[in-house]
Amino acid sequence: MSDEFAKKVLEELASPGKTGSDRRTQETPEAFRPRMDIDHTSGGFVVSTPRPAGNSADANEILIEFGLDPAAWKVTSVRQGKWQTFNENWLESFRVSVVPASYEDSLESDLDLEKLVDEIKKWKPTKGSKQVTGDGAFVIAPSDQQIGKKANGHGTEQSIQRILGVTEGAFARYQELNKLGRNLGTVAMLLAGDHVEGNVSQGGRLQSPAASDLGQTEQTRVARRLLMQQIKAFAPHCEELVIAVVNGNHDEVTRQVVADPSDGWNVEIASAVQDACAENPELSHVKFRYPEKDHQTLTVDIKGTLVGLFHGHQSGRDVVKYLSGQAAGQTALGQADVWVSGHFHHFKALDIGSRLWLQAPTTDPGSAWWRDRSGLESKPGLLTFTVGENHDPRRDISIIQTD
Repeated sequence: MSDEFAKKVLEELASPGKTGSDRRTQETPEAFRPRMDIDHTSGGFVVSTPRPAGNSADANEILIEFGLDPAAWKVTSVRQGKWQTFNENWLESFRVSVVPASYEDSLESDLDLEKLVDEIKKWKPTKGSKQVTGDGAFVIAPSDQQIGKKANGHGTEQSIQRILGVTEGAFARYQELNKLGRNLGTVAMLLAGDHVEGNVSQGGRLQSPAASDLGQTEQTRVARRLLMQQIKAFAPHCEELVIAVVNGNHDEVTRQVVADPSDGWNVEIASAVQDACAENPELSHVKFRYPEKDHQTLTVDIKGTLVGLFHGHQSGRDVVKYLSGQAAGQTALGQADVWVSGHFHHFKALDIGSRLWLQAPTTDPGSAWWRDRSGLESKPGLLTFTVGENHDPRRDISIIQTD
């Protein structure tokens, strides 16, 4: 195996999946300008010419477009890009990665895919009668679950019950809205960070074992199995299920050294579940999105609405100032129509000009430290709302609560 090919294999294995934010652009993005970069020993990729959205091309057609014999190449991945032109028409292009057909893949995956699929629990919400179609999207924003946390005499056992309860309530809300004629063909799950309690605290200190009832690997194992159950609850009933992920401060692997903020426990949990979903054809419509390298925010186009996701620890208490700076800098997050954050453990909604900021509540056991400091407790819940054409997100905001 050549050094160059080994490097490409490592990059593919290390990548959680599709990364980067969606932006409004007026021309063909650099990543999707037509070109070919092929090594006839180790492989490479081709990028198709732009075409009107909806005119999807078969990977073999794209290879022929560049004079490559499809029989001589093995397609390893197909990446799709979509953008809007200056005249508001939508175009799309495809990046097809290939290796020579003669190459025999000798790599063995050490991921726990089989167990992750096999150990899905029996719990399921009430089934709907049929798959929903339509141009709207139902958004749920699980945030600050902090699985493994102990507080107020409760721990992970109660957190699991609470997460399953609000998931069932969210599914009932999804059915209710569709019965009202919302036509929510897409479900988007925004994992806003602090999925686990983690093992580091402020200043880089190790988290006290007294604050957790699970070790770090146990926390991630429970988290990914719960996430799989949430996916299974909605996947049979929608055309597309989008999982968007950012890391929170409790998702940090270490604070002793400066680390890439896109590499954390929340991304690891979701990417492991993504690998499991890839093993089940019935979950082929489940799509995952992650921040690009060195970024801790993500903006995703959900049915024509740009939804910006950030945990909240980077903003401080003045979130409006933080978002104003993002808008001034014309970052992807600054272009969002709706912002969703967590971190502060309570629900909040605020119009910022014509745009909307939603702060998701927590589903953790609570915080004695915060109660003693402020005198307040955060009421657990799960933020849900709708977006899409003719779907104002303010109309259907609901906080799903459970005991």
